[in-house]
Amino acid sequence: MNEVSEVVKSASAKPLRLALANLGCKLNHAEGEAMKHLSAGAGFELVPFGEEADVYVVNSCTVTAEADREGRRLARKARRTGGPDARVVIAGCSAQANAEKMLIPEVDLLLGNREKLKLPDELAIPLLGDEKPEMRVSPIEESLDIESVVLPQFGSRTRAYLKVQDGCNFSCSFCATTIARGASRSLDVESCASHADTLLFGGHEELVLTGIHLGAYGRDIKPRSTLSRLVSRLLEIKRKFRLRLSSVEPGEFTRELIRVVAGEAYGAGGSNGGRYVCRHFHIPVQSGDDETLTAMKRNYTAERCARRFDEIARKIDGACIGGDFIVGFPGESKEAFERTMDWVRESPLAYLHVFPYSPREGTAAIEMPEQIPKAELKARARALQELGRRKWAAFVSSQTGKETEVLFESKRTEDGLLNGLSDNYIRVLASGPDEWIGRTVPVRLASLPETNGFSSVAARSDVLWGESAL
Repeated sequence: MNEVSEVVKSASAKPLRLALANLGCKLNHAEGEAMKHLSAGAGFELVPFGEEADVYVVNSCTVTAEADREGRRLARKARRTGGPDARVVIAGCSAQANAEKMLIPEVDLLLGNREKLKLPDELAIPLLGDEKPEMRVSPIEESLDIESVVLPQFGSRTRAYLKVQDGCNFSCSFCATTIARGASRSLDVESCASHADTLLFGGHEELVLTGIHLGAYGRDIKPRSTLSRLVSRLLEIKRKFRLRLSSVEPGEFTRELIRVVAGEAYGAGGSNGGRYVCRHFHIPVQSGDDETLTAMKRNYTAERCARRFDEIARKIDGACIGGDFIVGFPGESKEAFERTMDWVRESPLAYLHVFPYSPREGTAAIEMPEQIPKAELKARARALQELGRRKWAAFVSSQTGKETEVLFESKRTEDGLLNGLSDNYIRVLASGPDEWIGRTVPVRLASLPETNGFSSVAARSDVLWGESAL
Protein backbone atom coordinates (compact mmCIF):
# COMPACT_ATOMS: atom_id res chain seq x y z
CA MET A 1 0.00 0.00 0.00
CA ASN A 2 1.38 3.40 -0.92
CA GLU A 3 -0.13 6.14 1.21
CA VAL A 4 -3.14 5.79 3.45
CA SER A 5 -5.84 8.40 3.09
CA GLU A 6 -6.02 11.10 5.77
CA VAL A 7 -9.66 10.14 6.18
CA VAL A 8 -8.70 6.82 7.73
CA LYS A 9 -5.23 7.64 9.07
CA SER A 10 -4.91 6.88 12.77
CA ALA A 11 -4.03 9.77 15.08
CA SER A 12 -1.51 7.51 16.82
CA ALA A 13 1.42 5.55 15.48
CA LYS A 14 -0.52 2.31 15.84
CA PRO A 15 -1.52 0.37 12.72
CA LEU A 16 -4.96 1.07 11.36
CA ARG A 17 -7.51 -1.49 12.53
CA LEU A 18 -9.65 -3.20 9.88
CA ALA A 19 -12.72 -5.35 10.52
CA LEU A 20 -14.31 -7.41 7.75
CA ALA A 21 -17.58 -9.34 7.71
CA ASN A 22 -18.35 -11.96 5.06
CA LEU A 23 -21.84 -12.72 3.79
CA GLY A 24 -23.08 -15.28 1.30
CA CYS A 25 -21.49 -18.17 -0.51
CA LYS A 26 -18.22 -20.04 -0.05
CA LEU A 27 -16.69 -18.12 -2.94
CA ASN A 28 -17.45 -14.84 -1.20
CA HIS A 29 -15.81 -16.16 1.97
CA ALA A 30 -12.75 -17.17 -0.05
CA GLU A 31 -12.54 -13.65 -1.45
CA GLY A 32 -13.04 -12.21 2.02
CA GLU A 33 -10.03 -14.14 3.27
CA ALA A 34 -8.05 -12.79 0.31
CA MET A 35 -9.08 -9.24 1.26
CA LYS A 36 -7.92 -9.83 4.83
CA HIS A 37 -4.63 -11.28 3.64
CA LEU A 38 -3.96 -8.31 1.37
CA SER A 39 -4.91 -5.84 4.10
CA ALA A 40 -2.65 -7.48 6.68
CA GLY A 41 0.18 -7.38 4.16
CA ALA A 42 -0.45 -3.66 3.70
CA GLY A 43 -0.02 -3.00 7.40
CA PHE A 44 -3.58 -3.12 8.73
CA GLU A 45 -4.30 -4.79 12.07
CA LEU A 46 -7.21 -7.21 11.63
CA VAL A 47 -9.82 -7.12 14.41
CA PRO A 48 -13.24 -8.81 14.84
CA PHE A 49 -16.13 -7.01 13.21
CA GLY A 50 -17.84 -6.26 16.51
CA GLU A 51 -14.83 -4.37 17.89
CA GLU A 52 -13.81 -0.74 17.42
CA ALA A 53 -11.90 -0.26 14.17
CA ASP A 54 -10.75 2.44 11.76
CA VAL A 55 -12.14 0.67 8.69
CA TYR A 56 -15.14 -1.67 8.43
CA VAL A 57 -15.73 -3.74 5.30
CA VAL A 58 -18.94 -5.64 4.58
CA ASN A 59 -18.21 -8.25 1.87
CA SER A 60 -21.80 -8.34 0.70
CA CYS A 61 -24.16 -10.83 -0.94
CA THR A 62 -27.15 -9.99 -3.15
CA VAL A 63 -28.63 -13.45 -3.75
CA THR A 64 -31.84 -12.35 -1.97
CA ALA A 65 -33.39 -9.13 -0.76
CA GLU A 66 -32.71 -10.37 2.78
CA ALA A 67 -29.00 -10.64 1.95
CA ASP A 68 -28.99 -6.99 0.84
CA ARG A 69 -30.77 -6.01 4.06
CA GLU A 70 -28.18 -7.88 6.12
CA GLY A 71 -25.40 -5.97 4.36
CA ARG A 72 -27.04 -2.66 5.24
CA ARG A 73 -27.64 -3.81 8.81
CA LEU A 74 -23.96 -4.66 9.27
CA ALA A 75 -22.94 -1.31 7.79
CA ARG A 76 -25.16 0.53 10.27
CA LYS A 77 -23.78 -1.59 13.10
CA ALA A 78 -20.25 -0.70 11.99
CA ARG A 79 -21.05 3.00 12.04
CA ARG A 80 -22.42 2.75 15.58
CA THR A 81 -19.40 0.77 16.77
CA GLY A 82 -16.71 2.77 15.00
CA GLY A 83 -18.21 6.22 15.34
CA PRO A 84 -18.16 9.11 12.86
CA ASP A 85 -14.44 8.92 12.08
CA ALA A 86 -14.40 5.28 10.95
CA ARG A 87 -14.62 4.44 7.27
CA VAL A 88 -17.46 2.05 6.39
CA VAL A 89 -17.25 0.13 3.11
CA ILE A 90 -19.76 -2.15 1.40
CA ALA A 91 -17.94 -4.30 -1.13
CA GLY A 92 -18.85 -7.07 -3.53
CA CYS A 93 -22.10 -8.31 -4.99
CA SER A 94 -24.62 -5.88 -3.47
CA ALA A 95 -22.46 -2.93 -4.49
CA GLN A 96 -22.03 -4.42 -7.96
CA ALA A 97 -25.58 -5.45 -8.77
CA ASN A 98 -27.82 -3.44 -6.46
CA ALA A 99 -25.90 -0.28 -5.62
CA GLU A 100 -28.94 1.97 -5.35
CA LYS A 101 -30.24 -0.13 -2.43
CA MET A 102 -26.91 0.22 -0.62
CA LEU A 103 -26.78 4.05 -0.78
CA ILE A 104 -27.33 4.63 2.92
CA PRO A 105 -25.87 7.53 4.97
CA GLU A 106 -23.79 5.24 7.18
CA VAL A 107 -21.63 4.09 4.26
CA ASP A 108 -18.61 5.98 2.92
CA LEU A 109 -17.61 3.80 -0.03
CA LEU A 110 -19.02 1.12 -2.34
CA LEU A 111 -16.54 -1.21 -4.05
CA GLY A 112 -17.49 -3.55 -6.88
CA ASN A 113 -16.32 -7.13 -7.25
CA ARG A 114 -13.30 -6.14 -9.34
CA GLU A 115 -12.30 -3.39 -6.93
CA LYS A 116 -12.66 -5.30 -3.66
CA LEU A 117 -9.62 -7.52 -4.33
CA LYS A 118 -7.59 -4.30 -4.50
CA LEU A 119 -8.87 -3.23 -1.10
CA PRO A 120 -5.65 -1.71 0.34
CA ASP A 121 -5.08 0.35 -2.80
CA GLU A 122 -8.70 1.53 -2.78
CA LEU A 123 -8.41 2.58 0.87
CA ALA A 124 -5.28 4.58 0.01
CA ILE A 125 -7.28 6.77 -2.39
CA PRO A 126 -8.86 9.78 -0.65
CA LEU A 127 -12.61 10.15 -0.95
CA LEU A 128 -13.57 12.80 -3.48
CA GLY A 129 -15.80 14.90 -1.27
CA ASP A 130 -18.73 15.04 1.11
CA GLU A 131 -21.08 13.06 -1.14
CA LYS A 132 -21.63 9.66 0.43
CA PRO A 133 -21.26 6.92 -0.36
CA GLU A 134 -18.69 7.20 -3.09
CA MET A 135 -19.06 4.47 -5.75
CA ARG A 136 -16.13 2.67 -7.32
CA VAL A 137 -17.86 -0.02 -9.32
CA SER A 138 -16.53 -0.88 -12.76
CA PRO A 139 -18.62 -2.86 -15.29
CA ILE A 140 -18.24 -6.53 -14.39
CA GLU A 141 -18.93 -7.60 -17.97
CA GLU A 142 -15.53 -6.13 -18.88
CA SER A 143 -13.80 -8.61 -16.58
CA LEU A 144 -12.19 -11.25 -18.79
CA ASP A 145 -9.81 -12.82 -16.27
CA ILE A 146 -10.43 -14.38 -12.90
CA GLU A 147 -9.21 -12.34 -9.94
CA SER A 148 -7.27 -14.67 -7.67
CA VAL A 149 -5.03 -14.30 -4.62
CA VAL A 150 -2.67 -17.02 -3.37
CA LEU A 151 -3.30 -17.56 0.33
CA PRO A 152 -0.71 -19.19 2.62
CA GLN A 153 -3.52 -20.13 5.00
CA PHE A 154 -7.27 -19.74 5.09
CA GLY A 155 -7.62 -17.66 8.23
CA SER A 156 -8.25 -19.69 11.37
CA ARG A 157 -10.49 -22.21 9.63
CA THR A 158 -9.75 -25.91 9.60
CA ARG A 159 -10.89 -26.22 5.97
CA ALA A 160 -9.76 -23.93 3.18
CA TYR A 161 -11.88 -22.62 0.29
CA LEU A 162 -10.07 -22.69 -3.03
CA LYS A 163 -11.45 -20.28 -5.64
CA VAL A 164 -11.16 -21.89 -9.08
CA GLN A 165 -14.00 -20.22 -11.01
CA ASP A 166 -16.09 -17.04 -11.04
CA GLY A 167 -19.09 -15.73 -12.98
CA CYS A 168 -21.91 -17.49 -14.80
CA ASN A 169 -23.08 -17.75 -18.41
CA PHE A 170 -26.59 -18.89 -17.47
CA SER A 171 -29.50 -16.46 -17.51
CA CYS A 172 -31.88 -18.00 -14.99
CA SER A 173 -34.91 -15.76 -14.71
CA PHE A 174 -34.70 -15.40 -10.91
CA CYS A 175 -30.98 -14.82 -10.49
CA ALA A 176 -28.86 -11.66 -10.32
CA THR A 177 -25.57 -13.59 -10.29
CA THR A 178 -24.56 -12.66 -13.83
CA ILE A 179 -25.26 -8.99 -13.04
CA ALA A 180 -23.05 -9.22 -9.96
CA ARG A 181 -20.36 -11.57 -11.22
CA GLY A 182 -20.14 -11.36 -15.00
CA ALA A 183 -19.30 -14.16 -17.40
CA SER A 184 -17.80 -17.50 -16.40
CA ARG A 185 -14.03 -17.38 -15.87
CA SER A 186 -11.73 -20.19 -14.72
CA LEU A 187 -8.30 -20.35 -13.13
CA ASP A 188 -6.03 -22.62 -15.17
CA VAL A 189 -5.45 -26.13 -13.84
CA GLU A 190 -1.79 -25.70 -12.86
CA SER A 191 -2.47 -22.44 -11.01
CA CYS A 192 -5.26 -24.22 -9.12
CA ALA A 193 -2.83 -27.00 -8.20
CA SER A 194 -0.21 -24.48 -7.08
CA HIS A 195 -2.71 -22.59 -4.91
CA ALA A 196 -3.95 -25.87 -3.45
CA ASP A 197 -0.45 -27.03 -2.58
CA THR A 198 0.24 -23.72 -0.81
CA LEU A 199 -2.87 -24.09 1.34
CA LEU A 200 -2.07 -27.71 2.15
CA PHE A 201 1.47 -26.74 3.10
CA GLY A 202 -0.12 -24.21 5.47
CA GLY A 203 -1.65 -27.07 7.45
CA HIS A 204 -5.14 -27.55 6.04
CA GLU A 205 -6.38 -31.11 5.52
CA GLU A 206 -9.53 -30.23 3.57
CA LEU A 207 -9.91 -28.10 0.44
CA VAL A 208 -13.33 -26.95 -0.75
CA LEU A 209 -13.47 -26.12 -4.47
CA THR A 210 -15.53 -22.96 -4.91
CA GLY A 211 -17.00 -21.04 -7.80
CA ILE A 212 -20.20 -19.31 -8.86
CA HIS A 213 -20.79 -21.89 -11.60
CA LEU A 214 -18.32 -24.57 -10.57
CA GLY A 215 -19.59 -27.15 -13.06
CA ALA A 216 -18.64 -24.83 -15.93
CA TYR A 217 -15.01 -24.91 -14.83
CA GLY A 218 -12.51 -25.03 -17.70
CA ARG A 219 -14.74 -24.22 -20.66
CA ASP A 220 -13.15 -20.80 -21.12
CA ILE A 221 -9.46 -21.73 -20.81
CA LYS A 222 -6.99 -23.17 -23.30
CA PRO A 223 -6.45 -26.02 -23.40
CA ARG A 224 -10.08 -26.57 -22.48
CA SER A 225 -10.59 -28.49 -19.27
CA THR A 226 -13.38 -29.83 -17.05
CA LEU A 227 -14.14 -30.07 -13.36
CA SER A 228 -13.47 -33.81 -13.42
CA ARG A 229 -10.00 -33.24 -14.88
CA LEU A 230 -9.29 -30.60 -12.24
CA VAL A 231 -10.31 -33.02 -9.48
CA SER A 232 -8.00 -35.69 -10.89
CA ARG A 233 -5.10 -33.23 -11.12
CA LEU A 234 -5.51 -31.95 -7.56
CA LEU A 235 -5.51 -35.48 -6.19
CA GLU A 236 -2.04 -35.93 -7.69
CA ILE A 237 -0.66 -33.55 -5.04
CA LYS A 238 1.45 -35.67 -2.72
CA ARG A 239 -0.10 -34.64 0.57
CA LYS A 240 -2.74 -36.06 2.89
CA PHE A 241 -6.00 -34.19 2.35
CA ARG A 242 -9.58 -34.50 1.28
CA LEU A 243 -11.31 -32.56 -1.47
CA ARG A 244 -14.88 -31.30 -1.18
CA LEU A 245 -16.94 -29.89 -4.04
CA SER A 246 -19.18 -26.92 -3.39
CA SER A 247 -22.35 -26.41 -5.42
CA VAL A 248 -22.49 -28.08 -8.87
CA GLU A 249 -25.45 -27.54 -11.21
CA PRO A 250 -27.55 -30.62 -12.12
CA GLY A 251 -26.67 -30.25 -15.81
CA GLU A 252 -22.95 -30.18 -15.00
CA PHE A 253 -22.92 -33.21 -12.71
CA THR A 254 -21.97 -35.35 -15.67
CA ARG A 255 -21.46 -39.11 -15.83
CA GLU A 256 -17.75 -38.41 -16.26
CA LEU A 257 -17.70 -36.39 -13.04
CA ILE A 258 -19.62 -39.15 -11.24
CA ARG A 259 -17.12 -41.72 -12.52
CA VAL A 260 -14.15 -39.67 -11.27
CA VAL A 261 -15.54 -38.84 -7.84
CA ALA A 262 -16.86 -42.38 -7.34
CA GLY A 263 -13.40 -43.76 -8.05
CA GLU A 264 -11.73 -41.26 -5.72
CA ALA A 265 -14.34 -41.05 -2.94
CA TYR A 266 -13.70 -42.01 0.67
CA GLY A 267 -13.79 -45.80 1.00
CA ALA A 268 -13.69 -46.37 -2.75
CA GLY A 269 -10.61 -48.59 -2.66
CA GLY A 270 -6.97 -47.77 -2.15
CA SER A 271 -6.05 -45.02 0.26
CA ASN A 272 -4.35 -43.03 -2.52
CA GLY A 273 -1.87 -41.67 0.01
CA GLY A 274 -4.68 -40.35 2.24
CA ARG A 275 -6.21 -38.28 -0.57
CA TYR A 276 -9.87 -38.63 -1.48
CA VAL A 277 -13.06 -36.82 -2.54
CA CYS A 278 -15.67 -36.17 0.14
CA ARG A 279 -18.96 -38.00 -0.36
CA HIS A 280 -20.92 -34.77 -0.18
CA PHE A 281 -22.54 -33.18 -3.23
CA HIS A 282 -24.61 -30.00 -3.12
CA ILE A 283 -26.77 -29.57 -6.22
CA PRO A 284 -29.15 -26.62 -6.78
CA VAL A 285 -32.30 -28.34 -8.01
CA GLN A 286 -34.63 -25.34 -7.45
CA SER A 287 -37.84 -27.23 -8.30
CA GLY A 288 -39.21 -30.71 -8.95
CA ASP A 289 -41.81 -29.40 -11.41
CA ASP A 290 -40.95 -29.12 -15.10
CA GLU A 291 -43.18 -26.12 -15.83
CA THR A 292 -41.55 -24.20 -13.00
CA LEU A 293 -38.08 -25.22 -14.16
CA THR A 294 -38.90 -23.95 -17.66
CA ALA A 295 -40.12 -20.62 -16.27
CA MET A 296 -36.89 -20.40 -14.27
CA LYS A 297 -34.93 -21.03 -17.51
CA ARG A 298 -33.18 -24.06 -16.03
CA ASN A 299 -31.57 -26.42 -18.55
CA TYR A 300 -32.83 -29.79 -17.27
CA THR A 301 -36.01 -31.64 -16.40
CA ALA A 302 -36.97 -33.03 -13.01
CA GLU A 303 -36.74 -36.57 -14.39
CA ARG A 304 -33.21 -36.05 -15.73
CA CYS A 305 -32.15 -34.61 -12.40
CA ALA A 306 -33.69 -37.55 -10.54
CA ARG A 307 -31.82 -40.06 -12.71
CA ARG A 308 -28.52 -38.33 -11.99
CA PHE A 309 -29.20 -38.30 -8.25
CA ASP A 310 -30.04 -41.99 -8.30
CA GLU A 311 -26.80 -42.71 -10.15
CA ILE A 312 -24.76 -40.82 -7.54
CA ALA A 313 -26.47 -42.66 -4.68
CA ARG A 314 -26.04 -46.03 -6.40
CA LYS A 315 -22.35 -45.62 -7.21
CA ILE A 316 -21.14 -43.84 -4.05
CA ASP A 317 -22.04 -45.62 -0.82
CA GLY A 318 -22.93 -43.15 1.94
CA ALA A 319 -23.19 -40.19 -0.43
CA CYS A 320 -24.80 -37.12 1.12
CA ILE A 321 -26.72 -35.23 -1.57
CA GLY A 322 -28.08 -31.79 -0.72
CA GLY A 323 -30.13 -29.42 -2.80
CA ASP A 324 -31.31 -25.82 -3.08
CA PHE A 325 -35.01 -25.20 -3.69
CA ILE A 326 -36.92 -22.00 -4.44
CA VAL A 327 -40.57 -22.07 -3.40
CA GLY A 328 -43.27 -19.68 -4.54
CA PHE A 329 -41.70 -18.81 -7.88
CA PRO A 330 -44.09 -16.63 -9.93
CA GLY A 331 -46.76 -18.83 -11.48
CA GLU A 332 -45.96 -21.87 -9.30
CA SER A 333 -49.37 -23.40 -8.67
CA LYS A 334 -50.22 -25.42 -5.58
CA GLU A 335 -50.17 -28.51 -7.78
CA ALA A 336 -46.68 -27.64 -9.04
CA PHE A 337 -45.46 -27.20 -5.46
CA GLU A 338 -46.93 -30.59 -4.52
CA ARG A 339 -45.04 -32.13 -7.44
CA THR A 340 -41.85 -30.70 -5.94
CA MET A 341 -42.76 -32.18 -2.54
CA ASP A 342 -43.35 -35.58 -4.15
CA TRP A 343 -40.09 -35.33 -6.09
CA VAL A 344 -38.15 -34.65 -2.89
CA ARG A 345 -39.85 -37.51 -1.02
CA GLU A 346 -38.83 -40.00 -3.71
CA SER A 347 -35.30 -38.65 -4.16
CA PRO A 348 -32.12 -39.73 -2.31
CA LEU A 349 -31.65 -36.16 -1.07
CA ALA A 350 -30.25 -35.98 2.46
CA TYR A 351 -30.89 -32.30 3.17
CA LEU A 352 -32.49 -29.21 1.65
CA HIS A 353 -31.74 -25.50 1.58
CA VAL A 354 -35.13 -23.85 1.05
CA PHE A 355 -35.54 -20.25 -0.14
CA PRO A 356 -38.83 -18.40 -0.58
CA TYR A 357 -38.70 -16.65 -3.95
CA SER A 358 -37.12 -13.20 -3.62
CA PRO A 359 -37.63 -10.63 -6.44
CA ARG A 360 -34.33 -9.25 -7.71
CA GLU A 361 -33.98 -6.05 -9.73
CA GLY A 362 -32.82 -6.64 -13.29
CA THR A 363 -34.12 -10.22 -13.54
CA ALA A 364 -36.89 -11.49 -15.81
CA ALA A 365 -38.88 -13.04 -12.97
CA ILE A 366 -39.61 -9.71 -11.31
CA GLU A 367 -41.88 -8.82 -14.24
CA MET A 368 -43.69 -12.17 -14.35
CA PRO A 369 -47.41 -12.34 -13.54
CA GLU A 370 -48.90 -14.48 -10.76
CA GLN A 371 -46.53 -13.39 -8.00
CA ILE A 372 -47.22 -15.59 -4.97
CA PRO A 373 -48.46 -13.86 -1.75
CA LYS A 374 -45.92 -13.74 1.09
CA ALA A 375 -48.10 -15.79 3.43
CA GLU A 376 -48.24 -18.60 0.88
CA LEU A 377 -44.48 -18.30 0.28
CA LYS A 378 -43.83 -18.82 3.98
CA ALA A 379 -46.28 -21.73 4.24
CA ARG A 380 -44.65 -23.56 1.33
CA ALA A 381 -41.18 -22.92 2.72
CA ARG A 382 -42.18 -24.34 6.11
CA ALA A 383 -43.66 -27.46 4.52
CA LEU A 384 -40.57 -28.17 2.41
CA GLN A 385 -38.24 -27.38 5.32
CA GLU A 386 -40.08 -29.89 7.51
CA LEU A 387 -39.72 -32.53 4.81
CA GLY A 388 -36.03 -31.65 4.65
CA ARG A 389 -35.67 -32.19 8.40
CA ARG A 390 -37.20 -35.66 8.08
CA LYS A 391 -34.88 -36.49 5.17
CA TRP A 392 -31.85 -35.39 7.19
CA ALA A 393 -32.86 -37.41 10.25
CA ALA A 394 -33.21 -40.49 8.04
CA PHE A 395 -29.80 -39.96 6.45
CA VAL A 396 -28.02 -39.41 9.77
CA SER A 397 -29.67 -42.54 11.15
CA SER A 398 -28.56 -44.53 8.10
CA GLN A 399 -24.91 -43.73 8.84
CA THR A 400 -24.94 -45.01 12.42
CA GLY A 401 -22.34 -47.74 12.81
CA LYS A 402 -20.40 -46.71 9.70
CA GLU A 403 -16.74 -45.71 9.60
CA THR A 404 -15.61 -42.43 8.10
CA GLU A 405 -13.08 -39.66 8.70
CA VAL A 406 -13.95 -36.55 10.66
CA LEU A 407 -12.12 -33.23 10.43
CA PHE A 408 -12.25 -31.83 13.95
CA GLU A 409 -12.49 -28.07 14.25
CA SER A 410 -10.54 -25.60 16.34
CA LYS A 411 -13.14 -24.98 19.06
CA ARG A 412 -14.63 -27.44 21.51
CA THR A 413 -18.25 -27.32 22.66
CA GLU A 414 -19.14 -25.85 26.04
CA ASP A 415 -18.91 -29.41 27.37
CA GLY A 416 -15.34 -29.78 26.17
CA LEU A 417 -16.31 -32.08 23.31
CA LEU A 418 -14.55 -32.04 19.97
CA ASN A 419 -16.80 -30.88 17.15
CA GLY A 420 -16.14 -31.92 13.56
CA LEU A 421 -17.54 -32.75 10.16
CA SER A 422 -17.48 -36.13 8.47
CA ASP A 423 -16.53 -36.43 4.83
CA ASN A 424 -20.23 -36.96 4.08
CA TYR A 425 -21.32 -33.81 5.93
CA ILE A 426 -22.49 -35.17 9.28
CA ARG A 427 -21.78 -33.12 12.37
CA VAL A 428 -19.90 -35.32 14.85
CA LEU A 429 -19.19 -34.85 18.55
CA ALA A 430 -16.44 -36.81 20.25
CA SER A 431 -14.31 -36.98 23.35
CA GLY A 432 -10.71 -36.82 22.19
CA PRO A 433 -7.29 -35.20 22.63
CA ASP A 434 -6.22 -31.77 21.39
CA GLU A 435 -4.02 -33.51 18.83
CA TRP A 436 -7.16 -34.28 16.83
CA ILE A 437 -8.03 -30.60 16.35
CA GLY A 438 -7.46 -29.54 12.75
CA ARG A 439 -6.87 -33.13 11.67
CA THR A 440 -8.89 -35.82 9.90
CA VAL A 441 -9.39 -38.76 12.25
CA PRO A 442 -10.92 -42.18 11.45
CA VAL A 443 -14.02 -42.71 13.60
CA ARG A 444 -16.95 -45.07 13.88
CA LEU A 445 -20.26 -43.21 13.99
CA ALA A 446 -22.71 -43.98 16.78
CA SER A 447 -25.85 -42.51 18.30
CA LEU A 448 -25.25 -39.94 21.01
CA PRO A 449 -25.19 -41.55 24.47
CA GLU A 450 -28.55 -41.14 26.20
CA THR A 451 -26.91 -40.45 29.56
CA ASN A 452 -23.65 -38.81 28.72
CA GLY A 453 -23.18 -36.34 31.54
CA PHE A 454 -23.11 -33.52 29.03
CA SER A 455 -25.46 -30.60 28.63
CA SER A 456 -28.02 -30.10 25.89
CA VAL A 457 -25.20 -29.36 23.42
CA ALA A 458 -24.79 -33.10 22.98
CA ALA A 459 -28.49 -33.90 23.14
CA ARG A 460 -29.15 -33.28 19.46
CA SER A 461 -30.82 -35.40 16.84
CA ASP A 462 -28.87 -33.97 13.89
CA VAL A 463 -25.43 -35.14 15.03
CA LEU A 464 -23.68 -38.44 15.74
CA TRP A 465 -21.09 -39.57 18.24
CA GLY A 466 -17.59 -40.33 17.03
CA GLU A 467 -15.71 -43.27 18.51
CA SER A 468 -12.05 -43.57 17.54
CA ALA A 469 -11.37 -46.15 14.83
CA LEU A 470 -7.59 -45.77 15.11
